[in-house]
Amino acid sequence: MTTPLATARPTPLDLARRAASRNAVPAPVPVPAPAPEPTFLERWHQGVLDSSLIPTHRLVALALATHADPTGRIRRQPFLTGLVHDTRLRPAQVAVALTALLERGWVRRPARDRRRSYEVSPLQLAIPSSHTPTTR
Repeated sequence: MTTPLATARPTPLDLARRAASRNAVPAPVPVPAPAPEPTFLERWHQGVLDSSLIPTHRLVALALATHADPTGRIRRQPFLTGLVHDTRLRPAQVAVALTALLERGWVRRPARDRRRSYEVSPLQLAIPSSHTPTTR
């Protein structure tokens, strides 16, 4: 009668597999994909927040940006009355803020509309050439 062995003897193939598993190269660590390039609107927001604009001017700028698409284009213009409603500031305060934003280069308007009032003049977001927003 045969008795089972207390322990099975490893075969040469088992020994080779054990040695290979001990010397195995670890799996490669996946390299994270690079962060996507920020959109114009994201860079504009960061630039306005990092700028030296006074709080009321910054408020008007950010309220205006809520109407913009990722490229900075404002399809449905809020004009002066819409910004007054959005910010709860007086019309004169919003007009002064828009003038400051235009002078500093954060907003622009078409050449044909430069002499028109803010009630009817369309605006577009812009990043001043002298300003490079920081990345966080």
